[in-house]
Formats: sequence, structure tokens, C-alpha cells
Amino acid sequence: MKKVWIDTDPGIDDVFAIAMLIAAKEKVEIVGMSSIFGNVDVGQTTRNAKIVMEAASLAHLPLAKGASYPLCVPLDTSPFVHGDNGLGNMPLPVPTMKEANTYAPQAIVDVILENPNEITLLAIGPLTNVALAYLLEPRIAELAKEVVIMGGAVLCPGNITPAAEANFFHDPHAAQIVINAGWKVSLAGLDVCAFGKIPDELLDKISNSKNPLATIIKGATPFFKDFFRTLDIEEHLDFPDAMAAAFLLAPEIFITEELPLFVETEGSCMGQTLAVPRNKWYEDPNDKRKFQADDHIAPVNVMFKADNIKFLNLLEALFA
Repeated sequence: MKKVWIDTDPGIDDVFAIAMLIAAKEKVEIVGMSSIFGNVDVGQTTRNAKIVMEAASLAHLPLAKGASYPLCVPLDTSPFVHGDNGLGNMPLPVPTMKEANTYAPQAIVDVILENPNEITLLAIGPLTNVALAYLLEPRIAELAKEVVIMGGAVLCPGNITPAAEANFFHDPHAAQIVINAGWKVSLAGLDVCAFGKIPDELLDKISNSKNPLATIIKGATPFFKDFFRTLDIEEHLDFPDAMAAAFLLAPEIFITEELPLFVETEGSCMGQTLAVPRNKWYEDPNDKRKFQADDHIAPVNVMFKADNIKFLNLLEALFA
């Protein structure tokens, strides 16, 4: 049984990923959530997280409100992808649950210190909360069981700029801190998302299932589909955050490779996730020059492929 803290910016694909974990009660114990800006501002993502937790009968768990802004770059959100309310502009109830008394970074520190070597951090939004938690208490890098991230684009183009994936672009400095903190990191980036495409027939089945979040998935997905149609992508939708959730539940369906990575924090390639051969920027092994970026390269377990049939079978089982 994995104890999972979810750091999220709900978000249509966030809700899909959370629904997967709720359906896997025999494998996953959700111990709490934290909200972060990203798909929309943190006020709305916090409200959405409350709605999700209430719908899933998780309102007894802590929900910690997270950062309102990135560490160094201007705030940038993506309502054109997820709707102004983050959930496809579907009508939403007014949640009643209260937030935790502590903000997200401290809440993440507390849950890891209280459960040493047991907590998996599932980070499916910008990494500001996780970075601040590490800066508050660096010991959590030794005491967390693992960190599973949806973010980055290592050997493929980005989805918000040609170089960068959205979660890393929204706070590249936080991504660099988290990648380089020294804990076990597994990355579900855009490289693996192409293997998570879901046929419409199965998506309809999921949307009409008995999962407590199925109504939200059903109501929010049409907006998501319309966005992809603007990109001339209509056949088979994918939910990026679902790949990170799937890795928690069935890591054996993924092909991964440990690579030294660096996150670019400046310029037109801000947010780019770079694989660095030999842990250096250059090919000559006898060249001893040192670059500032050399201090921010760290090994990451990168997901590059997944068995789509096994992924779909996993969804079939979860939403039966």
C-alpha cells in the first residue's frame, strides 16, 4: 500500500488521475492534497480540489493551499486549455470543507517527517510547493519514499513553447530545485503521453462509470476535446497526469531510463528539460571546464514508453 500526497492544480487531467487513484484503494492510500496555481490561479484550483475531495468522500483529509506565484517568473495559467474555472466551465457546486491550517510547503514537510520513508509525492502541477518544502526542510529529500512528477519534455517538443512542457514552464526554477534535490524522482513527461491515448468508447465508459469523479470527468472533458480540435488533434484524447498515476499503480507497463537532467531557467528555452551526456555540457572527457549549470544536473528516472494496451486494460479495470 502506497501512501500518496497529491500536489495538484485541478485541472481536467488532474481529476482523471485522482479518479484513478481513488479507484485503486487496494494499492494507494491518499493521505492529503495540496493546491498550486497552474491550469488556473490557486484560488480556483483550491476550490476545485475541495470539490474533488468532497465528491470522493475525502473531505476528512487535509487540503493545504499552495503558492499563488512561481518563484522567479511571472504567473502564467492555462484557462484556454481547461476553462476559466479549470474544469471545462462546467457548473460547479460550492464546496464547504475547510483548508488545512498550514500552507502547502509546510504540510508537505510535516507529512513526510511524520511518515519517514513512506510518503510518495505525486506532483501533477507546477513544482513550486514541492521546491519550497525542500527549501524549508532539506531532510525531506532523504525521508520521502519517492517523487513522481508529471512534467517536462526530454526528447520531444514542448506543449506550451517549442522547448517546454507547461508544468515546468510555469515555474522552471522550482522544477530545477526539485530535480536536483537528491531524492528518487520519476518523470512522466510529454515523451510518454503519446502512449496514453484513450479511445472515445472507453472514455465514454469512464465518464458514465460509478467512480465518484466520473460526473466531473464527463462534464469537463468536452472543453478539453474542443481545445485539442483547435490543434487538429481529434482522434483519441490523452490525459497527461494519468500517466503519472498509472506509474504509481503499474510501473511494470513503462519503459524507463535513468538520465542526467537539467532544467533551463532563462531565455527562449525556459522550462526545457535537457538530457546531459556524461553529466556535462560537452563531449570531450578531458575538458575540465566547469559551467554554472553543472551544479544542477541530477539523475532522473524518465518514462519514455508505455504499453498502451496494458494502460487501457488498467483503466478498464479501475473504472469497471
